[in-house]
Amino acid sequence: MSTFDTDLPISSGAWTRSAGVETLRRMASVDRYNRWVFARLARHVGQRVLEVGCGIGNMTPFFLAANHVTCIDVLPESVATVRKQYEGDSRVDALMADIADPSIAERLGRSSYDTVVCINVLEHIERHVEALRNMHDVLTPGGRVLLFVPAGQYLFGHLDRALGHYRRYALEPLRELVGAQGFEIVESSYMNVAGIPGWFLSSRVLRREAPPRGLLWLFNLLTPLFIWFEETLHPPFGQSIVCVARRKE
Repeated sequence: MSTFDTDLPISSGAWTRSAGVETLRRMASVDRYNRWVFARLARHVGQRVLEVGCGIGNMTPFFLAANHVTCIDVLPESVATVRKQYEGDSRVDALMADIADPSIAERLGRSSYDTVVCINVLEHIERHVEALRNMHDVLTPGGRVLLFVPAGQYLFGHLDRALGHYRRYALEPLRELVGAQGFEIVESSYMNVAGIPGWFLSSRVLRREAPPRGLLWLFNLLTPLFIWFEETLHPPFGQSIVCVARRKE
């Protein structure tokens, strides 16, 4: 049995290695969905990137056009995986670090990055206000934070709890939260209407601790259709929220 298969909780007590890493493994298979997420953020990515909550590196390859990418995570297994994957690549560093730690801005360097990427991570952070403040402090003036978070507290269920989610978000409260930490909103919108039924079924009905593989396969297969639907109709709700904000100069 590898260290990825243990049920021991990490220090936060919320995210378990078993549910968390298994979900990351399964999400690695939804390549079309991952490309869709990146496509919503791509034009805002700069040259010095901090990836907050890199996991096992599912999204990291999308940022390699930057001059340098610093990947941080609270799980030692995740950091070890990313380090091994990019061993010898001077563009990528992987560190075990908590973005909500009061000392993190000094450790990473204030005003050191032009982009902070935080994809499906903010919901795992109990002290998300402190986390956003620290993201603000490590950005250069005018730098951007790229947030991707789950939406709809009505969807919160067993799967959220198993994955260590403290909350799901709504668009306007998220905008207010981000703005209160010294950012100005560049763009924000809901995304992925099609994911709502599957999440509700998995989390509220079936009470799964990881997204079902078959459902993920089907979702990935149909992702081009979902993209066309949302680009055509721009629905005012979704399973997730994309929020891009700029540090005020």
